[in-house]
Amino acid sequence: MGRYKILSLVLACAAALVMSGCGMRVQTEYAVDRSESGESYSRGEDGGLQEGSDSINTAEGNDTAGDPAGVLNQFGLDAETMDLVKYNIYVELNNTAVEALNNISNYFLVVDTAEAFQLREDAQYSYCYRIIGLDTDILEDAELVCKMDPVYETLDGLVEEMLPSMREIMETFNAIDDSEYTYEQNQYQQPKENHARLMACLDEFTGYVYRFLDEMDLIADERNEEQEAKMREEGRLIIYHFSHMLTVSAEILDEIYAQGIDDYNLTELDLTPIYPLFEELEATAAAYDVAVSDNNQLMLESLSNRQVYAGSWKSLLDAFEGMIKQVESGVPYEDPSREYLGGLQHIYEVLSDRVDDYNGIFVE
Repeated sequence: MGRYKILSLVLACAAALVMSGCGMRVQTEYAVDRSESGESYSRGEDGGLQEGSDSINTAEGNDTAGDPAGVLNQFGLDAETMDLVKYNIYVELNNTAVEALNNISNYFLVVDTAEAFQLREDAQYSYCYRIIGLDTDILEDAELVCKMDPVYETLDGLVEEMLPSMREIMETFNAIDDSEYTYEQNQYQQPKENHARLMACLDEFTGYVYRFLDEMDLIADERNEEQEAKMREEGRLIIYHFSHMLTVSAEILDEIYAQGIDDYNLTELDLTPIYPLFEELEATAAAYDVAVSDNNQLMLESLSNRQVYAGSWKSLLDAFEGMIKQVESGVPYEDPSREYLGGLQHIYEVLSDRVDDYNGIFVE
């Protein structure tokens, strides 16, 4: 998956606000419910943002008829709520961009990087290997909010500049994913066309996307730290421990990335800084188990035992433990491009599921 993280959504902890999402693979189908006003905002059937059953008016200027102080924007959202909406849209854009980069990486495991289409002679996989289709609805949402307050000084400009090439990348991979015929037919004509289209926008997209992801990483870390502190202060230990397990997992991966390690040179990893982080992850998982076994804690956070089933975390602990044992063995894997227990690619997949769980349990 590479060094970039799939992010989880930010909750509005102090307000009666719900942001729904589906995490890493995060195709976030969000809705903002404002219980005080009874207004709701969601995606319509056409993928666009909507207010109730009517499309939101995106013309410039604010409709403040019901807001004499003029503090609501044209969606009827106050500044704090709009910030959450905008940030979560950028989170979804981040996660979709990571998926697009995954497609690029997998594509070039099979296809040569030359301008003209040709399959790699050493390719062990078939054309379309692990290419997935991506929902482009997020691009419209991002294009809308990047021009709205609150201003994200660096991100807004990057998003606006990145979107055209990102759309072209996504639509190209969607065309590859949607193909339903044998590629050998017609001398690979459609793959040749898709390849030319991809190569035409590849450099532009990657020139923007890594800067965007780096900036999102910084902002997400800052917001996550503030959010976890607030969770602890309010005694919401279940969500805190769940969130902190994601945080510690990301810290482990950050350390691995900092050492320049991937599945191809995994056995070169220095485990010295990894051991204490893994111990923290185990301790956090144990504390989560205790919290979800406490009926009073469940009631405090308005959760059920079924929602917060603790067993799913064993797969993530097993994934990291398997990686540590593989490094300790000193034996590299024969085919590091595949997903296997003990490999980083497997950790990414399992961690993706846990981010999905977080968004499904706590953010919906």
